[in-house]
Amino acid sequence: MNAIETNNITVVYQSKKSDERTALNDFSLAANNQLIALLGPNGSGKSTLLNVLAQTIAPTAGTLVAPTSRTGLSIVFQTPALDELLTVRENLKVSGALHNLTRDEINTRTQSIAQELHITDRLDDQVRHLSGGLARRADLARALIAHPTVLLLDEPTPGLDIDARRIFWQTLHRTRKQLGMTVLIATHITDEAEHADRVVMIRQGRSIKDESPTDLKASLGRRIIRINTANDADTTAASQWLTAQSIEHITCDHLILGREADPALATSCPVESAAITIAPPTLEDAYTYYAQSSFTNQHPGAES
Repeated sequence: MNAIETNNITVVYQSKKSDERTALNDFSLAANNQLIALLGPNGSGKSTLLNVLAQTIAPTAGTLVAPTSRTGLSIVFQTPALDELLTVRENLKVSGALHNLTRDEINTRTQSIAQELHITDRLDDQVRHLSGGLARRADLARALIAHPTVLLLDEPTPGLDIDARRIFWQTLHRTRKQLGMTVLIATHITDEAEHADRVVMIRQGRSIKDESPTDLKASLGRRIIRINTANDADTTAASQWLTAQSIEHITCDHLILGREADPALATSCPVESAAITIAPPTLEDAYTYYAQSSFTNQHPGAES
């Protein structure tokens, strides 16, 4: 059985004015012992899905197959869920007690996790005295002390410096393998999504692509062409030129992305003021391409 499985989940929010907003639209996901990145902008439905999995929101339609209960599930929120007046050790004791761990289990796991997260020397510090990076690691320790089978992370690293972010990801990868966890991280940062086994791209509550980071980038070809234009007229002209070159592409405002680009194209663009780059595709390029294609509901190459 999958550790995470949703079938055709729809969530509709209704305001006091009787206006309805669809946060998730026929969304399905299955994962087991993988690190999954849920990649999308703010308001795309990422946090709603985490709340459905945590069973704090009941779907309007569809089925949550797994997890079947909150047992074995831990959550790392956008801001640390720690009592700032308690020490790190005291916060871990509270979390362990809430998960029905014995005193010996709490003490053993506290030492092990603290060593793994490099916070052993800060266990007896109040959380309010920790830096942002240390507080984030302490919060991860809170989530991990229960040895969860499913770990949900909601935008866990914004605001962390380079070293803190590196330590966070190194620790998460090691711990996931040790505990055999299934991890779902909601993020809008493509660099974070690069850490995942799979990237589920989400826009307006719908899953638009679900592949590995490598496959997503490779799907656009060895090289893509990026064209930044100054105005609508230049965008139209550049798009028409790519169409004439049989280059599949999308337009997003004044940005054009074309697949499978030949380096020779850079010298033949008729829009002299356009800024042109031909390079291997990035994960951000892949998201922009497929999100825009999904949004316009047109064949790549059509104008938005």
